[in-house]
Amino acid sequence: MGLAEDLSDVALTFACPDCSYPAVRKGSALKTIAHFRCDGCNAKVRITYPQKLAIFEKHKLLTAQGA
Repeated sequence: MGLAEDLSDVALTFACPDCSYPAVRKGSALKTIAHFRCDGCNAKVRITYPQKLAIFEKHKLLTAQGA
């Protein structure tokens, strides 16, 4: 599938794996980051390419269901 270009300007939500606090990043930012700082627990969380694919796929499915 890859990281969809049509989601570049969309705010994507995903959960911190440590505390489940929701993180929100634009698709374009999510494509380039390797880690993020959780606003809930302040942990530095590594985000892998497979995790990014899953986030993009989830949002693509949610968009398709809402259409």
